Amino acid sequence: MRFLATAVLAVPLALAPCVANAQSLLDRPDNVSTDWVGSNGVLYFNFVHRFTTSPPPERKVTNFPTFLIATGIASKALIGVNYATNSPLAARYPNEWEFFGRYAPLQQEDGAPFDLGGQLDYNLSVKGVDGEVSLARREGPLRVIGVVRSIADTLDGNKRRFSFGGGGTLRFGRFIAVTGDATTLTDRRVDEKIAWSAGLHIALPNTPHTLSLHVSNASTSTLQGFARGGDRRRYGFEFTIPIHVNRFFTTPEPVSAAAEGPPGVDVPSIPTVTDTATPPRPAVTNPAAPVVTAPTPTPTPTRADTARTTAAPARTNPTSAAARPAAPQPQRAAPKTVTARMKGQAYIPSSITIDAGTTVTWKNLDALIHTVTAVDKSFNSGVIAADGSYSHTFTKPGTYPIFCVAHPFMKATVVVK
Repeated sequence: MRFLATAVLAVPLALAPCVANAQSLLDRPDNVSTDWVGSNGVLYFNFVHRFTTSPPPERKVTNFPTFLIATGIASKALIGVNYATNSPLAARYPNEWEFFGRYAPLQQEDGAPFDLGGQLDYNLSVKGVDGEVSLARREGPLRVIGVVRSIADTLDGNKRRFSFGGGGTLRFGRFIAVTGDATTLTDRRVDEKIAWSAGLHIALPNTPHTLSLHVSNASTSTLQGFARGGDRRRYGFEFTIPIHVNRFFTTPEPVSAAAEGPPGVDVPSIPTVTDTATPPRPAVTNPAAPVVTAPTPTPTPTRADTARTTAAPARTNPTSAAARPAAPQPQRAAPKTVTARMKGQAYIPSSITIDAGTTVTWKNLDALIHTVTAVDKSFNSGVIAADGSYSHTFTKPGTYPIFCVAHPFMKATVVVK
């Protein structure tokens, strides 16, 4: 079983990089996760740990950990496996295994009106196929998500059950969000409750990691676990670890381009060449020679001069060029602007084709610093902090490869026609 999970994840890592949305716990509540997908060349490792305590006098702690290992494949897709070591669906080995694939065809950041994502999986504990479709939209700091689920229940007569609900996140700045969700089965049994969660989510500054501190009455982080609420509260956390595999095979580019961004740039710049020609010699003066200053005579005004200064103003011809209205000037076309973003330690999009004279603006949506640096050293943004941006106008046709000084595996290309 472990070999199968490793084989499923190994193939996509060998494919060419292709960017999609990356995970962030600030974008999703704890029991709704199928609308985040990944990037090729990135191995995602999530650890969800929930626990309960028994009443006194035992006060025994019971743990419910779930491990996620996944990677991006093709465009806007993710494949992986969830492994829950203590699942109510399988009290003994092999516990609960969920092999899943996700796809997000619509993303609001790409101009779509909402985010649309879905998941299909095979759960070994129930020996059945589960699925979920999620719809989300962001308005400022608020992101709202709705979900519909279909889960197999071979443990209870091999029937199909349905669940629906939703949740959301509310951000307070770049690094903190509060989240919540609730879903219910359409035919809950007596021992099943509405599944819910509430959490405080934190993005760790200057790192790609996010942390969730939450409480829920669901046990595992599979679709089966998300759909089934219990009588007891479970407290826990989730920690995300994206590992960029291509960082181990990337050679950093040398950087010497002058920074165009704000001060505090942590890269060297091209020195300015100064003129070293010999300055002209000053004029030689004789200190013993007296200095004679001739008085300036005051001219006496004459009658003709007075007449010229008091002459009547010249008449203007209403039909002259000065009196005619100016001809309308042709209006210049507004300069073109293209927006891009840096998210999940990747440039999105990774390839941009523009006309000469177009300005490209990159927005940093990560919690860590980035740069936009040309490989040919023609421009360099300097340090771009979280929520910062950088713009550059491309005036000459050509192909401009760019990279991030802080993360050399981040690469993109701008083609100017």
